[in-house]
Amino acid sequence: MGRRGVLIAVGWLLAAGATAAVATFALDVVGAGILGPQNQPLSQDDVTRALAAAPATSSAVVPTTTAAAPSSSSAPAPRGLTVPGGSLVAECAGGQVTLRSWSPDPGFRTDDVSRGPAASASIKFKNGGTENVTIVTCVGGEPHAESVADDHHGGHGGDG
Repeated sequence: MGRRGVLIAVGWLLAAGATAAVATFALDVVGAGILGPQNQPLSQDDVTRALAAAPATSSAVVPTTTAAAPSSSSAPAPRGLTVPGGSLVAECAGGQVTLRSWSPDPGFRTDDVSRGPAASASIKFKNGGTENVTIVTCVGGEPHAESVADDHHGGHGGDG
C-alpha cells in the first residue's frame, strides 16, 4: 500500500475538510438570513419602537396589527399595550379582559401575572428594585392599562 495508500488517505481527508468548510459556510449564510432581514426575528427594542410608532388610541394603549379579523362586532381584536417595564397584548370580550401575551423590556422580568378573563387582569414587571404593577381593564370595550410603582415589592408576607 505504501505511498499510494497515503495519497488516497490524504485525498479523503482533504475532501472531508472541504465538505465541512462548505457545510459551515452554508449554515452561516442561512443563519444570517440569505433572503434578507424580513426573515429575522424582531428584538424587544424593535417591537417597542413599532408599538410606539403606531397611532395611539389613548396615552397607554397602542393598537397592533392583527390578522384579518371577522367584521362581526362580536369578535374583539387584541390590542398591544406598551407599559413601564414591558409590553402586552390584551383583549376585551363580554366586559372581561384577558392578557393574551406579554414581553418584558430588556433587564426586566415578569411576576404575579393574573391573566383573566376577569373584570381586571394584572402583571408586574420587575428590574432589581423597580417593580411596576399594571392593571388592565376594559373601557368602552377596549383594553386600558394603568401602571403604578409597587413600593411594597410584592408584599407577600415573606418566603421564610
